[in-house]
Amino acid sequence: MRRFFVPADAIEGDLALVEGALAHRLASVLRLRPGDEVALFDGGGRDVAVTLREVSARKVIGDVTASSPSPAEPRTRVHLYQSITKGDRFEWLVEKATEIGMASIAPLITSRAVVRTPGEGTRAERWRRIATEAAEQCERGAVPVIDTPVVLKDAVTSARGIVLLPYEEAGERAPSIGDVLRERIDELYATAEVSILIGPEGGLEASEAEEATVAGAVVVTLGERVLRSETAGLVALTLVLAACGELG
Repeated sequence: MRRFFVPADAIEGDLALVEGALAHRLASVLRLRPGDEVALFDGGGRDVAVTLREVSARKVIGDVTASSPSPAEPRTRVHLYQSITKGDRFEWLVEKATEIGMASIAPLITSRAVVRTPGEGTRAERWRRIATEAAEQCERGAVPVIDTPVVLKDAVTSARGIVLLPYEEAGERAPSIGDVLRERIDELYATAEVSILIGPEGGLEASEAEEATVAGAVVVTLGERVLRSETAGLVALTLVLAACGELG
């Protein structure tokens, strides 16, 4: 059964009402018809099975026939502050990070980051749509939040939980993500939140890394290999969730 994310007010009792872009998608793209069944979720912890009653590109109405708990979200919420990358690689990152289990992502602005201001609102809407479709496809219980772009200084001060900074110049003495989380296990289980700061392909300026550590970020290493910015983000996210017992 196909599964779709809807706003919280789309499901009222035994009735489901879908409008806007999703109605168009159901009616005109997927060509669903009355009698077809879909699953809907609103991020509130519940999935409902719906039998469609009326279908048009403007409005879809259905009857709720069953309800069940949504798939569990990771207990540890991981927030990714990711420098914007060239081309469509940031879109690819949003999709894959959603599949892995991130809670939110914010484009990170640093001195060497690729930043484009024209059409930023349109890009953000596209990122939200990509995250939504990825959450539907991989059966997430909620859709990750796509936050507004933030400069590094503000990201460090507003980041939640344990703040990690993978840094290519950290050297062999820098701890791994697993080392840091084990050392701060009490804090990790108390807050259940981790924030990851990922620099641009050109790397962070030394002054930026120092500023971040002074503000409380912990410099960590991802190993000896040189990773693309978007790869580093996914590796760090995976290591955090694996260390927290959320993967495998």
